[in-house]
Order: sequence, then C-alpha cells, then structure tokens
Amino acid sequence: MNLSISEPTLWLFAFNTILVLTALLHMLYRHRSPQSLMAWLLTIILLPYIGVLIYFIFGLHKSLSDHKKPKISIHNISEKDPKIKIAIQIGQIMLANKIAGTTHDNQVIILDKDTTTYYRFMQAIQNAKTHIHIETYIFELDCTGKEILEALIKKARQGVEVRLLLDAFGSFSLYLKPKPLKQLTEAGGHYAFFHPFWSAITNSQINLRNHRKIYLFDQKTLLTGGMNLTNDYLGSDKNLSESQRWVDLMFEIKGPSTFHYQNIFNEDWLYSTQEKLSPPPKPIIFTQGDIIQSLPAGPDVNSEALFETLLHSIYHAKIHIQISTPYFIPDSSVMNALLIAIKRGVKITLITPKLSDHLIFDLGSSSYVRELLEAGGTVLYYDESILHAKLIIFDSLSAMIGSANLDYRSLFINYEMVNFIYSEHLIEHLSSWFEKQLNQSKIYQPSNKRSRLMFENMTRIMTPFL
Repeated sequence: MNLSISEPTLWLFAFNTILVLTALLHMLYRHRSPQSLMAWLLTIILLPYIGVLIYFIFGLHKSLSDHKKPKISIHNISEKDPKIKIAIQIGQIMLANKIAGTTHDNQVIILDKDTTTYYRFMQAIQNAKTHIHIETYIFELDCTGKEILEALIKKARQGVEVRLLLDAFGSFSLYLKPKPLKQLTEAGGHYAFFHPFWSAITNSQINLRNHRKIYLFDQKTLLTGGMNLTNDYLGSDKNLSESQRWVDLMFEIKGPSTFHYQNIFNEDWLYSTQEKLSPPPKPIIFTQGDIIQSLPAGPDVNSEALFETLLHSIYHAKIHIQISTPYFIPDSSVMNALLIAIKRGVKITLITPKLSDHLIFDLGSSSYVRELLEAGGTVLYYDESILHAKLIIFDSLSAMIGSANLDYRSLFINYEMVNFIYSEHLIEHLSSWFEKQLNQSKIYQPSNKRSRLMFENMTRIMTPFL
C-alpha cells in the first residue's frame, strides 16, 4: 500500500527536479541579471511544481522570441553627423546595436494637452490621402475610441490604406470581441493583433507586450509618445468625464524620423500578418530641423539598446536629471547609476503618480522611491490625476521621451519606442512642462512603519515580473 502511494510521489518529485535543473541551466545560459535570477529562484523554491511551470510560460520569452521575430535593423538615411557630444555617443551605442536611428532636419511639435492631441490626431486622419498606419497597445471603444474607429472606417471607404495593429493583451476586450473591427475590413481596411493569446502561450511569449505607439499618416506625418487610444488619454472637451484625463505627452514629427517608424511598423505588421508592405518613400527633409534618435527596444533588437543608452545618459549627466514616469521600478544597474549620480552632485528629481492604474506596480516601486529619497534625491507625488508621461531630461542638453516606462518590463521585456532629442527649443518646452507638473505635485513622505518597510522589501523581490 505504502509503495503504491510513494511511487507516484517519487516520480513526480523526480520529474520536478529535472524541470528545476533544466530551468536553472536555462537561467545560467541566458546570463540573467542577479535581480531576475534571484526572483525566479525564489519563485521556483517557494512554489514547488507551479513555480517551474510559471517560469516555462513567462521566463523563456527572450530565447524563444529570438527565433520568432526577426531582429530590426535600422539603416542610416542621414548624411550629417551630430555635433553634440552626447548625441555622438548615443549614436555610437545605437550603431553598435545595428540601429542607425539618428536623423537630422525633422520638424517636431510637442503635444502636451489631451484635447489638442485629439484634434491633431483626428485632423491627421481626415487629411490622409494614401495611408493610415496605427500601432498601439490599448485601443478601447469608449467615446473617443468609437470616434477614431468611425473616422478610420470613413477613410477606408474613400480608398485610403488603413491598417490597425493592436496588442492582444492591451486591447483585450477588442481581442475577445472584434466584431466592431469587421466594419473596418468591410470598408476595405485591415486590422491585426500582435501576439494572439493562444500562439503566445504555446510559444512562451505570453509575457511580451507590444507597447509601441506609432500613428503614421501618408508615411509623412507621425504622432508618437505615450498616449493610447482611449478617452483616458485624449478626446474632445465634450467627452471629458468628471475626473481628469491622464497626464501624458505626445509629439508630432515630420521628416526623416518618420522613415524609421514606417520601417518598424512594416516589420511588426509582417510579423503579425505575414504580409509584406512596400518600403516607405524618401522622407521630407526640412532646413535647419531637429535631431532625433529613434530607438526601438524589445526582443527584436540586438542587445539591450534602450538600457545601454539610458545608463550612459545617467552617467554622462553633470547637473540634473528630471524624471517623469508612472512606474518607477528600475533594475539594479539603473538604480545604482542614479544613486552614484547623487553622490557626484547631480540633482535627481522624480515625479510619479501617487496612485497609478496598477496597485501591484505602486507596491513594487515604493522601496525604490524610498531609496532614492533617502540617498538625497527629490521625490514628488502627482495626485491631480494619473501621471502617465514618460520623460527624462538630462542637464537640459538631451531628453528621452516615448513609450517606455522606467521599469524592468519596459527596459528588458516589452516592445517599445523612444526618442532622444537635443534641440534647445524642444527641451525648453519639456522643461516648462516638467516644472508645471512639479508645482502641482506634493513632496513624498514615506511611512516609517516597520511593517510597511518589510512589505516594500518583499515586493521588491518580485519586481522583475512586473
């Protein structure tokens, strides 16, 4: 009797041991960071059997995706070399990762108001003559989403090539019930979902998100930044609810940078649909325009280009670093770089929402916020609404803006798009915007309760999964 009971248990134990050893070997082979390695080890130890299963579902995305989505390679289309030292250095890091994303003579407009962004977006749809290519994380059919979809359907009926690429997880309600999107296809448009759930599960890519925001019109005008297509981010005055919309940033680009964005959209569309689109035409060149370094990040990019350029920018800063991010969950290298910067005399100012849209992210960030404050950084909580803007200004010489949060997921997991900009007038605009949010924020005062400190440190262990 005892033998019949113990044999299955013994076999199950042996099977789990083999799986654990396989997972450990895979971790060591992939050169994971100590932070990620410790988190996965604790998960496997504290959750026998289940922990290994979680790892094989969520932890293999990097190795398997290497063979699923081809690496993006951005070719040089600029005949000029930047004269700014930090721009040259960032450009060299990008080139080492096969990303020649530096372009000159762009025309850039910062969009920092939800209604202004909405009207520019709708105007761009209405003015489109040949192409509308939209790639976003969240598209909801609320009042704003319905107006956008109706405008897209109208343009498709006019013969404009309309393509809509949505992340299956971010736009989950539409993924489950895509019937409204069939009106777009009936009008001649096209839509697709990035990483459909079943294929994502079977390929161990369920943890991957396409967080890029690429809104292209006639392959000449680009809107990009951090805003998704819902009423939380942008919309008309009549659709403004009682609570404020989230605070976010977008910018409109015309010029050579749109060429790189169009190529990235084409690659993402090909991966999702197996349909190859025609390469974009030669971009418009503006006289005495702005320098932009467009940087994609994710499993389809060589090495960790976003992480490397961010780390270099922090170490290069001499006066101040101003950070706006909804989720402050940096990896240990970025956190240490910020702490060292404070010791070097660099003033670090962080604005983050008092409460974001994800409680678990708020819990995960609290220990990092406390550590930055205790080291001498300035931390403020924005509580007017949810601050969703992703912006880092370095010494008023350069700024990083785009879809990437300052967290582990954006730096190492998600498909993202960021831009480094260096034009004085753009940085002045962003600095003024930052000061405005600063004046509407409150100084962070951490709790001194021991139970709170213990809980913060416990959640910190799990931050690589967030």
